[in-house]
Amino acid sequence: MLRVALMDDHPLMLKVIAQELAQALDIKLMWKTTKASELMERVKQLPPDVLVLDLGFGQQPFEPVNAVRDLRATHPHTAILILTTYDDPVWVDELMRAGAGGYILKRDDFSLRLPDAIRTVAQGRPFLSPGAAQALGEARRKYTLTPRERAILRLAASGKANGEIAQALGLADGTVRNHISNIYAKLGVETREAAIQTAQQLRELPKPDAQIRHELRTPLHSLLGLARLLEGRLARNGQINGNEAELLQQIVAEAERLDHLIGDLDL
Repeated sequence: MLRVALMDDHPLMLKVIAQELAQALDIKLMWKTTKASELMERVKQLPPDVLVLDLGFGQQPFEPVNAVRDLRATHPHTAILILTTYDDPVWVDELMRAGAGGYILKRDDFSLRLPDAIRTVAQGRPFLSPGAAQALGEARRKYTLTPRERAILRLAASGKANGEIAQALGLADGTVRNHISNIYAKLGVETREAAIQTAQQLRELPKPDAQIRHELRTPLHSLLGLARLLEGRLARNGQINGNEAELLQQIVAEAERLDHLIGDLDL
């Protein structure tokens, strides 16, 4: 029996994932949380075989690459599977380098892939959904900044002050300031805004609209997940009638159309 834990800041998405995993007889959901601050203590108290982790947690102090790296160091027997709407190649590359065992984009019909992905990473093999595999192929492979410097700059780009960055990464305020000075020197800039813009241009940071796209897409993918979950249950029970099937098809088609429109936005 594979022991699994879930962390996602959207309760509806957690519900969708938990209900989908309940269909797999070899998977047991141990715990789930929407709070980034609980992650390390939860894993310490009840370490899962696989942790399914989202990347975006709003105003919560959380840096996913640093968290993945720390978890792999302290709990090497826990595999980490990223399940997110973040499709920027920089994110996929960073997380896989940090030690994530797999990466699934929620738009890649995750409800059909999640149990297999959990089994795969639990066996120590990598798993990438189609969109994540494509993004990884596009990722920049050589960086000017160190992983720590990129983590600091990602938090700075999300609006975090030095003290908040220090809290999220477990560093002293002075250490954060020293890292920022090194970032300025490497990028040839003098301000935080210029450093963020330059790093984004160099593809060392995700695109500036990544957070906006995530917030737009998460409710959409929750809708898709619920529709597909219902569709699968009805199909298994043999109780889909013509009206229900047509309605589900309309829900999925409209959600997919909106997803493509969001992807085309020039934000």
